[in-house]
Amino acid sequence: MNGGFKMNVNAISSPMNSTAAAAATAPKSNMGKQEFLQLLVAQMKNQDPINPMDGTQFASQLAQFNSVEQLINVNDGLSELQESQQIMSMGLTNSLAAALTGKEVKALSDKVELNESGSVNFDYKIAQAAEEVEVVIRSENGSEVYRETIKNKSAGEHSFEWDGKNSAGNPMNEGVYSVEVIPKNGDRAGTALTFVHGVADRVQFSSDGVYLMIGELSIAIGNIEEVGRLKEN
Repeated sequence: MNGGFKMNVNAISSPMNSTAAAAATAPKSNMGKQEFLQLLVAQMKNQDPINPMDGTQFASQLAQFNSVEQLINVNDGLSELQESQQIMSMGLTNSLAAALTGKEVKALSDKVELNESGSVNFDYKIAQAAEEVEVVIRSENGSEVYRETIKNKSAGEHSFEWDGKNSAGNPMNEGVYSVEVIPKNGDRAGTALTFVHGVADRVQFSSDGVYLMIGELSIAIGNIEEVGRLKEN
């Protein structure tokens, strides 16, 4: 039948092609359950009537949608739980910091404060015995002001007192200084931990976290090692 009715299959399927083309050119992002459902509905509306989607394929896509929805719900629940834990942790940290004010603390720090007393005491800890231990003290701008070499130190924790003078014997100005302790055995140099102690007189809250102030020293609360009266070495 030359004059009979002919169906333009390409014209019918073109909306589906347009939808697929739009999805291919759209910016890539994480697909949510709403977007997944919209894509599924669009696919059903624009399917080829001569070759419609079979029931098995449709059921498979519905199962995929259900799985995606469950995973999104689980992820939302985990995010809410994490936020609750962060809020609780922040509250506990703030309460702990407030409780530590007025107490003597020992903290991990490579900074010391020279005040009107004219001397500084700090502790250092080495993992192995050292033939010599070099103590270097620098000003805030990084300039070396004092260096001393101590012979034969056993592994463990030791105390050091700086009299507040530079290597030439001149008194230094009050302020914050950095300390470095270097244990050595022959040509091999190691590292050491340094600790300060004093009374935590106030708490400082910042975007970086919670800090205890020992004089002018700012100590992260996570670096507090001991609380209470410290033993003399």
